[in-house]
Amino acid sequence: MCGCPPTSHLPSPGPLGSFAFRQTLATLLVGSSLLIASVCQAKPEARVFLNGRPTPVYFNDGDSFTVLEGPIKGTKARLSGFNTLESFGPAHRWGTWDPHELYVIAKQAALNARQGEWHCESDMNKDGYGRILWHCEDLILDDIRKGLAHAMTVTAEPASPKQLEMQKLAQGEKRGMWAKGIPPFILTSLHSADEGAGAETYNRLISTADGHTEKWKHQDIYQDCQWVCHPSGACMLYVGFQRRYGANQAECLKH
Repeated sequence: MCGCPPTSHLPSPGPLGSFAFRQTLATLLVGSSLLIASVCQAKPEARVFLNGRPTPVYFNDGDSFTVLEGPIKGTKARLSGFNTLESFGPAHRWGTWDPHELYVIAKQAALNARQGEWHCESDMNKDGYGRILWHCEDLILDDIRKGLAHAMTVTAEPASPKQLEMQKLAQGEKRGMWAKGIPPFILTSLHSADEGAGAETYNRLISTADGHTEKWKHQDIYQDCQWVCHPSGACMLYVGFQRRYGANQAECLKH
């Protein structure tokens, strides 16, 4: 809901009616008005071409969206070929990063996706969560080049040469997530051994060199809000899916 900026951000009056005070106040009010107008007029949907059809979607985060109109309205999508950081909370840590700083980068990836116009293709296959898998190469390259995402495959094969070229440039310029170090791997998912996944429980590791996946197999049981760290230096916060959002949200995600 749109409203007035909080008065706590206004300057102290000093001498009543002073020119400096009036000038500062005018600048703040104009800036605040422009900010409020941009927020109030912003549309949540982005236009994406799905198999050539222009379609409004809403990006839940940097690599997933919900279709808002058209023949597949209401379906959820998972974008393949890259990965953005988790946006349910400050869930990543490596190098000298504070988790909240990487959380901001995750949010920036979502904003970047919402502000663009992208082209996505799919054979309509779904992932394990029932989401349709889409490949949006222009969004992938844009996000990776800005350091808002990293190249990822779900196999031992490397990512495409073009994606790796963009990632190497972003890493060399210390953009986005690469500003405070480049770990050999990034943890992108955690699974506790008591989740009922069967005999093989693993966490997913993605190479920051070529984007390939490695399975970190284990039999550990994790508790909500527990940090799990790989010997490579990449850490991730474990929170069960049912406790990431809503009234039952884990305490460590409340801020």
